[in-house]
Amino acid sequence: MIMAAMSRRISRLVRGSVRYAPLFIAEVAVFWLILWAVDSSGYGSPTAGLFVEWAPITSLIMVTLAMGAGEARFHLYRRVWSVAGLNDAFAIGLAVVEASLLITIANLLFPDGYRPLRLLAPVVAAPAVVIGVGLLRLLPRLLSSPTRPTGNRLLVVIADAAGYGTVKALLQQPNAEWSPIAIVTLGVANAGQTLLGVPVLGTSANLRRWIRESEAQGVAFVPGRSADRHVLRKLYAVCLAAQLPVFIIPAPDAWIPRFSASRLRQLSADDLVGRDERNIDLEVCAGEVRNRTVLVTGAAGSIGSELCRLLATMGPRRLVLADMNESGLFELAEELRLTSSVDLRECLVSIVEHDQLLAVFVDERPEIVFHAAAYKHVPMLEAHPVQAVLTNVTGTWNTLRCAHAAGAARFILISTDKATSRHSVMGCTKRLCEQIVLAYRGPMECWAVRFGNVVGSRGSVVPLFERQIEGGGPVTITHRDVTRYMMTIREAAALVLISLVTSKPGHLYMLDMGEPIKIYDLANDLIRARGLRPDVDIKIVITGLRPGERLTEDLLAADEGWRPTDHPSIREVISPSAAKEEDLAWIVERVERLAREGKSDELVRALKTAVQSRVEVVDEPDRPGGTPDRAGRRARETDGA
Repeated sequence: MIMAAMSRRISRLVRGSVRYAPLFIAEVAVFWLILWAVDSSGYGSPTAGLFVEWAPITSLIMVTLAMGAGEARFHLYRRVWSVAGLNDAFAIGLAVVEASLLITIANLLFPDGYRPLRLLAPVVAAPAVVIGVGLLRLLPRLLSSPTRPTGNRLLVVIADAAGYGTVKALLQQPNAEWSPIAIVTLGVANAGQTLLGVPVLGTSANLRRWIRESEAQGVAFVPGRSADRHVLRKLYAVCLAAQLPVFIIPAPDAWIPRFSASRLRQLSADDLVGRDERNIDLEVCAGEVRNRTVLVTGAAGSIGSELCRLLATMGPRRLVLADMNESGLFELAEELRLTSSVDLRECLVSIVEHDQLLAVFVDERPEIVFHAAAYKHVPMLEAHPVQAVLTNVTGTWNTLRCAHAAGAARFILISTDKATSRHSVMGCTKRLCEQIVLAYRGPMECWAVRFGNVVGSRGSVVPLFERQIEGGGPVTITHRDVTRYMMTIREAAALVLISLVTSKPGHLYMLDMGEPIKIYDLANDLIRARGLRPDVDIKIVITGLRPGERLTEDLLAADEGWRPTDHPSIREVISPSAAKEEDLAWIVERVERLAREGKSDELVRALKTAVQSRVEVVDEPDRPGGTPDRAGRRARETDGA
C-alpha cells in the first residue's frame, strides 16, 4: 500500500513537472534576467566581494525559490490563462511582489561584501518583472482572442450601465455571426468612451443616425430593469423600418445552461406586444395563498402552468395539479420540483368524469380552486360541439359542485373574451360557464376573470407565425384586418392571482388588455425582425376567416359595461341580472344530455338559445364617483327565444 501511494505521488509529480515546468522555467528566466540587468546597471552601492563570481548562480537560486513560493501561494499554475481576467492579472502582480520581498530579505541575510545583489535591486526591478511575467502568462489569452467577424456588424443598445457587462461578456465570448461594433444607451451616454475597443456613440434618441453612421447590419437590445417597454417598442419600430434584424441579448447569467446556443435571441411577439407590468406585486396576494391547499385544473395548459409557477413561489401548504394531459402534467411537476420546495400532488383526472373528480377533491380538500381547464380553439369547437359542451360546460359544473362538496373557500373561473361572442360554440360555452359561476349561491366565494389572447399560448397565432417564418413561409393569416387583444401569459396569470384581494363573490371581472393588435402588422414585424422582407423573402397568404371567427373581438358584450376596481388593470364587468341557479341546472342537464346523445345540431341551437338575449338600450346618466357604463348606457335584458 505504501509503495503504491508513493508510486502515485511520484507519477503525479512527474506529470505536473512535464505540464508546468516549461512555463515556470521561462518565468524564472524573465525574472532573473530583468533583476540581473537592474543589478548590473550599477544602481546603488557596489556589493562585490570575495565570492562575486558566485553571485549569478546564487541570485538564480534565490529567484527560483522565491518565484516558486509566489506561484504556490497564488496558484498561478492552476489558472486557465486563455480566459484570464482582472483577478488573474492581480494574482501575477501579488506573486511577483511576494517573490521580490523574499529575495530582498534573503539578500539582506548575506554579510556586507558577499551579497549576490545590490540592496534595492529586487525592489527596483519588481515593476518590470510584473510586466514581463504578466506578458508571458497572458500571452495565451491574447492569442486566444478571435478576430471579430467583419461580415455582420451589430449595433448594441443598452438600457443602463449594467448593460456594459453584458456587452463585455459578448465580446469575450463572441457570436460566430455577429460582432458588436458600437454601443448606444437609453439613458445618459458615455459618448466618446470605448469598451474593449467598441465605441459608445450616444443616446437612443438618435438611433436612426447611429444605424446609418455605424453601417450596422443588425441591432441588439440589452434590456434593463429601468427600461420602459413603450420606449423599447418605438426603438424596435425604428429598426424594423430600417429593415434590420433585431435581437435581444439576455444577461450573461442566462447563458449558463446553453453554452452552445447563440447569445442573441430573436425579437419575439412578447417583445413587440408586451406591456409594462404595472404594479403587479404578488406579495399583496401571497398571504391569501400561504399555508393553504390550492388546486388548479388545466394545470398543464398555458395559463394553468403559469398560474402554478407563480403559486409555487407563494408558499402554499400543498399545490394540486389536475389535468388529463399526462405528459404535460409530468413535465410541469418535474419543473416545479426543481425550482421550489412546495408539496406537489399530480392528479391525472378528467373534469368531465364527476365521480373521479369528486374523489380528488375529497382527498385533497383544496381551499382555493383555479378552474383553467377548457377547450379553446374556436374553429375546432365549431366542428366538435359535443366535446365543447362536455368539457367546458359539464366540466365547469362538475368542478364547481365538487369544490362545494369538498368545502373549498374560493373558486375562480378563468374565462375569455370569446364569451362576449355568443354566435360561436366556444363563446357560448364560456358564457354559460360564467353564468354557472356567477349564479352560485352557496358558502363558497366564486368569481370569474375574463381576458383576451395571451402571447405564446397553445393555439396562439404567434408560435404558428414563428414556425412558418423559420420554415421559409408562407405565413398564413385569416384576414388582413383581423385584430386581437393580447397580453403576456405571465401578466395574465399574475393579475388572476391579484384578483384574490380585489374581487368580490358573484362578480365578473376583466383584465385591461390595452389596445387591440392588428395581426397582419404583427406578422410583418416578426418577419422584418429577422431581417427578411414580407411578401419578398416570406410570402403572406390570406386564407379567409374560419368557422366561428370574427374580424374583431370585444371584452364586453352589447349588454355589458364596466367600472374600475382597486387595481388599475382589473375591471369589474356590469352584466344584466344573473340567471337563477335552478334554471342553469336545468340548462346544463339539457345540453349535457343532447351532447351525450350526439345530437350536434340540436345541441348548438339549445346552447345559443341559452345565452342569447335581446337588449334594449336606454340613456342613463354617468354613475357618480365612477366611470360610465359604455358611454353612460344601461342595458335591459329580456329572455331570448
